Order: sequence, then C-alpha cells, then structure tokens
Amino acid sequence: KLLKEMGADILRLWVASADYRNDISVSKNIIRQSAEAYRKIRNTCRFILGNLFDFNPDKDKVEYEKLTELDKWVLLKLDKLTRRVNKAYEEYEFHVVFHAVHNFCTIELGNIYFDILKDKLYCSHPDDLQRRAAQTALNEIINTLVIMLTPILAFTTEEIWGHLRCADQPESVQLMDFVEPNDEYVKKDLEIRMDRIFQVREVVTKALEKARSKK
Repeated sequence: KLLKEMGADILRLWVASADYRNDISVSKNIIRQSAEAYRKIRNTCRFILGNLFDFNPDKDKVEYEKLTELDKWVLLKLDKLTRRVNKAYEEYEFHVVFHAVHNFCTIELGNIYFDILKDKLYCSHPDDLQRRAAQTALNEIINTLVIMLTPILAFTTEEIWGHLRCADQPESVQLMDFVEPNDEYVKKDLEIRMDRIFQVREVVTKALEKARSKK
C-alpha cells in the first residue's frame, strides 16, 4: 500500500539504491527515505526548470570562456559526476548512480551553487551576462541529469524532457544518446582554488549566523 501511494519512480529509486549483491532490506522507513531522496532530485530539477523559463539555448547560451569561475566549477563537478555514473552503469552498480546523483543535488547544487546563484538569477537584468552564464550552466546540468536518470526515473524524466525538448530532438528522452564526459571542463587548478574559497565561505557563514542570532 505504501509503495502504491509513493509512486512508481520512488519504487524504482529504492530498487536502484540497494546493492543487489547483498540482502535487500525494505521497511516503511526505508521507503520514506527513498521518497525524500526522490523529492530532493525532483525539486532540484524543478528549481532549474523554473529559472530557465526565459532561456533560449540557440541565442542566450554563453561561451565556456565567458562563464564565471563558479559556473565553470559546477560544470567541472558535473563532468566528474558524468564519469562516475557512466562507469557505474557499465558495471551495473546502480546504487552508485543513485548516491552520486543524490549527493550532487544535495551538496554541490543545493548547499553551494544554488545558494550562491539566487541573487544573480532573481535580481539581475534578464539579459545580464552573468545571469545568462548561470542559465547556460543550469541548462547543461538539467540536460545531463535528465538523460543520466532515465534508466531509473522513467516517468519523471519524460515529464522533464517535455519541458526541455527542442524541435530537432527525439520525442522521448529514452531515444537520446547517453551523455559523454567533456575534457574541457576538467580544470584541476580551478577546483583547488574554488575549494579554498568554499572553505573560507563556510567559516564566514558560521560567523554570520552566530552574529545574526545575537542580533
């Protein structure tokens, strides 16, 4: 009964999250955890789609060289995810796919990229270069995630694909080629530099929260 209430894609997500080489556990709590993970992934995609409402890739896409370092950083993380997920699919390690995608949505996107991006997306002029750069990265992320998740979340990805599909693309996301890594996104020096910045940001954020609580 609980599985029927949660929906088919949540059931698939639970199956994918379990390592089939070991005994499979199931309980109401485990299914609820799968439902929470599903909502996190779905809400991540919803946030991206909501901020691409005025983005036309054919005329608004920003060249990689003109992206901000933050946008290049998230594409670097996306490329790492792509390589890990592709390898996991090849080795039938579906639980690795689930955990990798969920962690990416929670940590790199939710805790860092989206949190920093909101002012730029909501307050900048619609055609501001940095806003279009952010939308370029978001467009790359959602198109990668939707294909990456298709073997697991068949219904949800078709729903998302209906909002993304261009005239020259297949009607179903199931007919798309799988995403390949992009060597252009691999920037070790950028990753090291941004990781240092995020370490400083974490310290400053904690200090600001402490000061805010004390008014």
